[in-house]
Amino acid sequence: MKKILSIALVLALVLGSFATVFAADFTDVKDSDKFNEAVNVLTGLGIVSGYPDGTYKPNKVVTRAEMAALIINSLGLTVSGRSATPFSDVSESHWASGFIAYAASLNIIKGYPDGTFKPGNTVSYNEALAMIINALGYTPEALVGGWPGAYVNKARGLGILDTCKMTGSDGANRGDIACYLYDSLDCPLGKTDKNGNFNP
Repeated sequence: MKKILSIALVLALVLGSFATVFAADFTDVKDSDKFNEAVNVLTGLGIVSGYPDGTYKPNKVVTRAEMAALIINSLGLTVSGRSATPFSDVSESHWASGFIAYAASLNIIKGYPDGTFKPGNTVSYNEALAMIINALGYTPEALVGGWPGAYVNKARGLGILDTCKMTGSDGANRGDIACYLYDSLDCPLGKTDKNGNFNP
């Protein structure tokens, strides 16, 4: 799996320099938009997609289920179908059950104390950053501080907030999430050992 992830990231880095090759020509994404390059590159890599009417809807908020799918896609992992999940409110018939189950198995996403995931809820900027940091291989033991500051600070240090500087509890939109994912493409993947040290 590490080899697959490495190849995906190298490919993304190489292609990231040629965003114009992937120009998706969404009617609501202008060249001057901060998320323009991110949307174009991620579309070309098959990580994000637009709508049948030719729009990307950059201001549309992202749900927790959608964020789980975006993370799995960003890692270059394949979900073959729907799957049982550990969450009481995500049945196997849910469209994102395969993504959610996979993300949960990798400790990328967490549920709530009552055993739910709330897939239809809006994902906040802080939650999205935490999912990305988890996906890179960091655990709470490898971070300094508590929620959400530890994740925000790590994201800032890794450059994930270079293009989109938004953080907080507000709902994250598709344009900003694209920036997060794009800026995380060249971050090292790794694993946190039992002593809390992150090893790329």
